[in-house]
Amino acid sequence: MQEIIIRQATLADLDTVNALEQQCFPAAEAASRNVFSLRLHSFPECFWIAESGGQITAMINGMTTDSRDLTDEMYDNSALYSEDGAWLMLFGVATHPADQKHGLASRLMNYVIEEMKRQEKSGIVLTCKEELLPFYQRFGFVSEGVSDSVHGGAVWYQMRLDFEQELFRCDGIGDECSFYQNGRRYLLYGWRQCDGDYLNVSDETGQIIWQTAKSGQAACNDFMAAYRSQALY
Repeated sequence: MQEIIIRQATLADLDTVNALEQQCFPAAEAASRNVFSLRLHSFPECFWIAESGGQITAMINGMTTDSRDLTDEMYDNSALYSEDGAWLMLFGVATHPADQKHGLASRLMNYVIEEMKRQEKSGIVLTCKEELLPFYQRFGFVSEGVSDSVHGGAVWYQMRLDFEQELFRCDGIGDECSFYQNGRRYLLYGWRQCDGDYLNVSDETGQIIWQTAKSGQAACNDFMAAYRSQALY
């Protein structure tokens, strides 16, 4: 496979992303060209594409807002967008049919998650059909049950990736989770050493800057106290 380039979409990509949308979703669920034009005019920083060989192969788009839940009104109402909004609402994740099963959507999703963490957002919310719940759970999304959405006449489940809550679930050996404070990236991970198990925080150089020998909830409590007081560095 050729090199994958991830970048933000621009208005120059409008026809291509619209064509990809129509290929990937039923007509009742697909966003229209006019809606994509509105999104690219209003919040292009929330529209990411993956390119291979100069061709757009996958895309993720949404918008940031302070609302905690994804509603149908958000799909075509740019007035609900807030540049400094705490939550990223994802409207669509799509991969060209010929390029599916190659990990493109996963790579793009990991990129978007890391970017939202870098911006110190609260997290990401999406809706999906029941059969896709396991896919999004792999990234740490948690199902909140059936959504109120009636988009396209389908049944949708709302899923949330809460970045702070994700840190609570990262106390097992081999688990790891990135987070940002004051523009700096850190990695929280469980590690087994010869003298016991530890929960560590390292900086971008790999240097351990915080550690506890406690386990389970006690370890998480120690970490969250340091995290919330910004006493990790």
